[in-house]
Amino acid sequence: MTRQELISDIIDEVTFSGALPYQLPTKEVERVIKNAENFFYDNWHYALSKAYLQIPVEVFSAAQFKESRTITLPDCVQFVHKAVEPTGASVFSTMDRDFGENKFIGAEVYLTPFIGESLMYRTVMFSFLDLTRAFLLDTITYDYNKNTKQITILGRAPKRGAVLEVAKKIDESNLYEDEMFQRYCRAKSKQRLGEMLTTFDYVLPGDVKISYTNLVTKADAELTAVLDAFKTENPAGWMYTMRF
Repeated sequence: MTRQELISDIIDEVTFSGALPYQLPTKEVERVIKNAENFFYDNWHYALSKAYLQIPVEVFSAAQFKESRTITLPDCVQFVHKAVEPTGASVFSTMDRDFGENKFIGAEVYLTPFIGESLMYRTVMFSFLDLTRAFLLDTITYDYNKNTKQITILGRAPKRGAVLEVAKKIDESNLYEDEMFQRYCRAKSKQRLGEMLTTFDYVLPGDVKISYTNLVTKADAELTAVLDAFKTENPAGWMYTMRF
């Protein structure tokens, strides 16, 4: 769906396909959509996709990085979840690193049971795998500002380059197809229309009076339903395990 198609859909929604003699100005609808984009990119996990960004080692030796220790990332990058420096050779001394380590990790993680002494053995193996990861990937301390799109390297400069795990924005056309985004924009547009109409006190021709309260009430209910869906649809990025 294009932006113009979304605007037309919103105008049809708030005017009942032209049955009502008033509507929001197109410029105001565009402003509602823009604000909705910012909100969804910050809060809706379906508005983002996981990607990996490789930063060549030459970047860390450039004069600009040495001066400010910052790197400007593409505008599509919304969040940075992890920054690591690949350290190279395998700790298992295998000729094929991927085959050897994947086979080892797969056997220990997915094939061992969760009962009896095997559970303790599995816990020990998880600790070993965490230690192994430290040899394979060196974590980089960083700070990322989503407004400036700059990542600041807080520790030492990586000597082998870096790989960032990032959350990038999906294309606007794909976001406009999202039902939740469409519902949010419609609800916000109805609220704005209600605010605009309550600014003036007048009666339509034929002594027809507009029910502003009904319009705003339905818009508020729809917006509340969308925000409640955010709480159930957005998965948590962490989990606590408690034992009583």
